[in-house]
Amino acid sequence: MYDHLFAPIKIGPVEIKNRIAMAPMNSQGDKDGHPTLQYTCYFNARALGGFGMMTTGSILTSREAFEEYPLVPYLFPGSFNAGYWYDFVEGVHSMDTGVKLFAQLSPGFGRQTGRQNVRGASPVPFKREDLYHSIQKQSYAWTKYWINDWSNHLLGTPREMTIEEIQKAQRGFLRSAAMAILAGFDGIEIHGPHGYLLHQFLSPRSNQRKDEYGGSLKNRARFLLELTSKCRELFGNAVPIVVRVSGAEYSEGGNTPENVRQICIWVEEAGADAISLSNGTGYDSREFAPVARDNTILLEAQGKKLKQVIKIPVITTGLHTPEVAAKAVNDGETDIIALGRQAMADPEWPNKVKEGRINEITRCTHDMFCLAMGNMGAQVGTRCTANPNYGKEQYNPKYWPKPMKGQIPETLKRWKPGEKWQSMPGPWKDYWSKFGKPD
Repeated sequence: MYDHLFAPIKIGPVEIKNRIAMAPMNSQGDKDGHPTLQYTCYFNARALGGFGMMTTGSILTSREAFEEYPLVPYLFPGSFNAGYWYDFVEGVHSMDTGVKLFAQLSPGFGRQTGRQNVRGASPVPFKREDLYHSIQKQSYAWTKYWINDWSNHLLGTPREMTIEEIQKAQRGFLRSAAMAILAGFDGIEIHGPHGYLLHQFLSPRSNQRKDEYGGSLKNRARFLLELTSKCRELFGNAVPIVVRVSGAEYSEGGNTPENVRQICIWVEEAGADAISLSNGTGYDSREFAPVARDNTILLEAQGKKLKQVIKIPVITTGLHTPEVAAKAVNDGETDIIALGRQAMADPEWPNKVKEGRINEITRCTHDMFCLAMGNMGAQVGTRCTANPNYGKEQYNPKYWPKPMKGQIPETLKRWKPGEKWQSMPGPWKDYWSKFGKPD
């Protein structure tokens, strides 16, 4: 019954060996703005565990975004950390499992930073009680560790971004995307869910602008659609582009599932190769981390209804139980299932399912200890009450990067940005001619 989970599928020009992805998550060992050995070994453990596709957590694409939220990795011209990302990608590929590695790129957090006067769609404040009304009780169980109060983290009132700032953010995103591909990533993911900057533009609850980036659904989607089409123009058909959005907001005054489906139609028309679905808004609902074992609420919001209106693959997060995951793929509710917290609990989930060792799977308990640890602030590494090895993968030699011969990454072989693309001066010369010097 699990055969469909292990059938290959293509996202753009890249073939994914199975239908099991690792969902993007931060705090897996990413510290001081770049990946560490722990971050690499965390991914390596899941690569060896059989995942066909893995996506990084948010990587910020501008200095402004990093200054607003300096606890998240970044990659942009002048950041001088591109070498860390090259080592990380090479380290994951050195496992020689065939896993495809995508960089999740984010133009910023906006009001998610909790600071005043940060960039956002428009200056829409939220009440503390709105933020707390649906926080799961499991999170309160770990109040000993809840140093970074969630409501304080999300109560910053932003200012409205100017048109010039939007355009500058788009230019910075393209530069970061080019750097990610030069570092060897197999593809990119545009980060647009959970109330972060792009989602703030998408949602009518946070976007009350009166210009071409506000008002109608098409106007609210303009930032994301322009970003998608610009990435497609930059890479042609050489680089797969995934766009991640919240499948529904589960809050009054937000986007409906029907709104999201229309956005996905436009995103496909703009050049996306796949849609990655997550949950919620991040600032008035905690449905992005549902307490139920399986995220069937997301299938109910989208599922076949979305599959019927777009042709590109759909990735759905949070289907932890093998039977539920397999049925969703078999029934055409989604094309790929993505595991986040379940991947923390058991890096061998794909291998165990393939080999029929279902009873050996270490289940995510949904006690939210990982999130509570993440909310301590100061980049404290998260931990898992079900998996004592989680967060300590760097101490297992099995997960250490292996020696590799120098080679041109496969995606870079397809994308030839300069006439002398085999050497760095070629791509970078053409890179600067396309985008100009850093702002």
